[in-house]
Amino acid sequence: MNKYPLLSKTLVIGFLMLLLSIPLMMVRDVIQERSMNRRAATQEVARAHSGSQTLTGPVLHVPYTETYTRTLVVDVEKNTKREETVKETRVATVFPTTMDTRSSLATETRWRGIFPVTVYSSRHDSTGRFVWAGVEPREKGGQITLGQPWLTLGVSDLRGLQGRPELTLGGKPLSIAASPAAEQLPLPLAAPVDARWLQPGATLDFTLGMDLAGTGRIGFVPLADDNKLTLVSSWPHPSFVGDFLPRSRTVSSRGFEASWSVPSLSTQAQQQFLSGGKERAGSDSFAVSLGNPVDVYRLTERATKYAMMFIVLTFAAFFVLEMVKRWRIHPMQYLMIGAALVLFFLLVLSLSEHLDFIWAYLLASLACISLMGHYLRHVLGGWRPSLGMSGMLVALYGVLYGILISEDNALMMGSLLLFGVLAAIMVATRKLDWYNVMGGDPKPTDPPRSPPVPAPDPVV
Repeated sequence: MNKYPLLSKTLVIGFLMLLLSIPLMMVRDVIQERSMNRRAATQEVARAHSGSQTLTGPVLHVPYTETYTRTLVVDVEKNTKREETVKETRVATVFPTTMDTRSSLATETRWRGIFPVTVYSSRHDSTGRFVWAGVEPREKGGQITLGQPWLTLGVSDLRGLQGRPELTLGGKPLSIAASPAAEQLPLPLAAPVDARWLQPGATLDFTLGMDLAGTGRIGFVPLADDNKLTLVSSWPHPSFVGDFLPRSRTVSSRGFEASWSVPSLSTQAQQQFLSGGKERAGSDSFAVSLGNPVDVYRLTERATKYAMMFIVLTFAAFFVLEMVKRWRIHPMQYLMIGAALVLFFLLVLSLSEHLDFIWAYLLASLACISLMGHYLRHVLGGWRPSLGMSGMLVALYGVLYGILISEDNALMMGSLLLFGVLAAIMVATRKLDWYNVMGGDPKPTDPPRSPPVPAPDPVV
């Protein structure tokens, strides 16, 4: 291999990069472990406080009995018939024709160890209308008898209720409580309704006030024929998720205000509710997530995905300059520099758990660049080449940060970085005699000329 120093050096550097991939994988495992610990902390706070909330209803649940007489043939040959009375129990589900809700949400940060968890308390005031059209008998001559009607309401986690919901129907207050198990109602909260109010064509206006606490996310299921919701909060980083985006929204550093308008023609929520089971659990909904927009574990994990490219570019720069400037850099020194590059990502992770990500990234970059600058001063034999390489590392760390905070432009920035590095390498090595560097045969030139024939000695 001494005959081909360039090839041997390239193989050694490639082996060092494979070797450095091992601690990189260990750093990624640490990131995943810390991320899992953060999720466990969030779940612990949710168990003690209350989980994410989804509001459903109110919905009018009216059981009824249809009584009718049917004729049965006892003997076909003798044409013997008899009549019997049949009672069938069914349920009529009535959704609001309109529902207008105004909600306000206040956030608070709880800490579980070093992990912050966002919890909230919210107030919801709704007005709406039910129209009772009556129940048409399915059988000819059938008689309808109403059972006990219920006005039902659902929240995902009942522990989040900060008091009894305030409910009125037709101007009369209703006492809402946990749904009786014997009634098998579709939602966990219910209030009995006087059956005498349900006259065919009756219009029943309702109001609903509720204080609700939760963690991380709040959602709404649009069950009315015409659903309107306005949500106001001081949280400055909302994420609007679910099946419907707000029709209008205003987001600033002081908070946000968002409004939704969802007609029943735009959603399958009513059909999913009537189907019950798994379809009811996955009903159409819209929600606001209060997650941290700067997830340090997600950003650090993304940074490690560019780590190998980071190492390759740094080693390539050193290798090219070693060829061009005739520097002598030992493989062990390459390994030391690579170890500092890998340690950078662990520093970012550990510091970002206590500082804002930008400050953690800045301190980790400053520490690693200072260390490598001091080390390269002795490796390269002076401050000038050391400062030049440190400037290159500053540019690389700056580009990496730009890639991390601009996810939409990450591919473009990465492509431009690779193109720029390739262009710099091609320019720097454009006059390099690779045959001489590789230690192989010299570069072929014009064919050798025959040596001149000496002239014969003069005859004396």
